[in-house]
Amino acid sequence: MASLITVLTAVLIITGTLYWCSKKVKSGELTCGMNLWDITRSEFDKLINKRKFSALNSWVNTPYLFPFYAGKFNELETCIFGICKDRYSPPTLGVLITSINLPFPNFIVRPKSFTQEVRDMLGMQDRYATIPASLTDKYDVKSEDYRRFASNLTPEIVNMLLNNEDVSVEYLDGALLVTTTLTTEEIISEEKYYESTVQLAHSFALSLGVDIAISKVADRA
Repeated sequence: MASLITVLTAVLIITGTLYWCSKKVKSGELTCGMNLWDITRSEFDKLINKRKFSALNSWVNTPYLFPFYAGKFNELETCIFGICKDRYSPPTLGVLITSINLPFPNFIVRPKSFTQEVRDMLGMQDRYATIPASLTDKYDVKSEDYRRFASNLTPEIVNMLLNNEDVSVEYLDGALLVTTTLTTEEIISEEKYYESTVQLAHSFALSLGVDIAISKVADRA
């Protein structure tokens, strides 16, 4: 009898937890399993903390941002959310990792626009001798200190960017924002790409110099 009560109790706890997760976040078990919980726009704005990420601002219009999920994933404070230029544009997934310290100055690395591609074709490309041409051929690179940015740029980071051409990476005042565009097929089941998108952002963070082992020690201290 005691065993039956124990089993029933365990079933109730598991069922209750899954039900709570499904109510807590729109994506239910998926983001709950990642330890990410839905947060409000005001809470998201506090994470941004007045940082002017270029991906979240535009001289034409303000991108449409939608459901935000945040928490500690792989020992890093992480937030995932969607971005659209307007309510009818294909979404881009953004991953914000806060409270990190990289050896890099603030920088932006993003795919080139059509206008920039035309400039390249006309021989008007901006080049920085210290940054690999393979990177500037495909990406628009901006930094507050190009020399220091290039000195910390490893072949691993360059290869990660070249192998993920639709990804933008932006570091600003202790926070890293990685955005990636979804294909038409991926948009249909967007939520199932949350974890892989977060993992990709964390891979960039690690290659850029984030030490999760140090974070773990700090958390236990």
